[in-house]
Amino acid sequence: MSTPRQIIVLLPPADSCDSPDALLQAAAAMAQGGTLKVLAIGSASHAPVEPRALPASAQWFEMRHAHLTRIDAEQLLPVCLEAMEQAGAADHALLLTPPGPLTEECAIRVAAQLGGSYLGRCTQLALDAADVVATRAAYGGRVSMQLVSASGFCAASWRPATAKSHTTPSAASHLPQVLPCAPTTQLPPLPQSTTIESTDKIPPLENARLVVGGGRGMQGDEGFALLTQIAQRLGASLGGSLPTVDAGWVPVARQIGQSGKFVNPRVYFTVGISGTPQHLAGVSTDSRIIAVNKDREAPIFSRAEVGVVAQWQDLLPQLLQELENATA
Repeated sequence: MSTPRQIIVLLPPADSCDSPDALLQAAAAMAQGGTLKVLAIGSASHAPVEPRALPASAQWFEMRHAHLTRIDAEQLLPVCLEAMEQAGAADHALLLTPPGPLTEECAIRVAAQLGGSYLGRCTQLALDAADVVATRAAYGGRVSMQLVSASGFCAASWRPATAKSHTTPSAASHLPQVLPCAPTTQLPPLPQSTTIESTDKIPPLENARLVVGGGRGMQGDEGFALLTQIAQRLGASLGGSLPTVDAGWVPVARQIGQSGKFVNPRVYFTVGISGTPQHLAGVSTDSRIIAVNKDREAPIFSRAEVGVVAQWQDLLPQLLQELENATA
């Protein structure tokens, strides 16, 4: 009888990854009958992800490295490898990370270091005897590929399609005990660099509870200037679709979608976004969408709880005026 495959979730600092709740719930379900190991990385200035109540037995390892000052794959890789070694999590395992450029690069490099396989950004994952069966999108979401790997070590970035995030523990859930790991590894030296303070004062997309997003229909900087003011009045984060990033209206760090960031706000207020599958792949199914679009046939309305057919030039100035009056 073969040894059950370990399920490991690797989490970089909380301010550097998407909300891991859905991933943790799905990983716990996959680990039923075994033990889920969670490796939370942090430092003095970048807090690790806090433990979550889970419906399965879990070991929550926390490694805080005092010299982890720059959060990138080059600095995180040796810390991740040491955390896995101390947790005994490198043999016959499936390593899972939240999707995103940083976590995906870490997963790729860990798999390469351990001679394993990286399965990519997956929408579904399952264990079939000794094999890992993964489903991932290709050709801009128009095709789904199924990959089967018998590698002793596999890594994947997973955004569960059906798992719901849980902010309130269920009766069957329990909070895992935190097991501290003492780091000893030396980090690679930092290159000489100059820090340039960002002039962007709007909250980041990561873990934002309210997001205001604009699409190609905004037609230029004027519309996004209004959206920025509305986001500031609401204390919201600001995002955009791929075409708005390509046009230079929104910084690439604020791109939402399959090739951008994943957001899971309570409310996502969109203006001029048509609602392509590539964009909505970056929005949690738990998020409530309020959509404004001049095209009543726009696909976004099929996902929105509230839809408004209107020109943004007519609606946004009025909305901004009402917000200013409400806070006056």
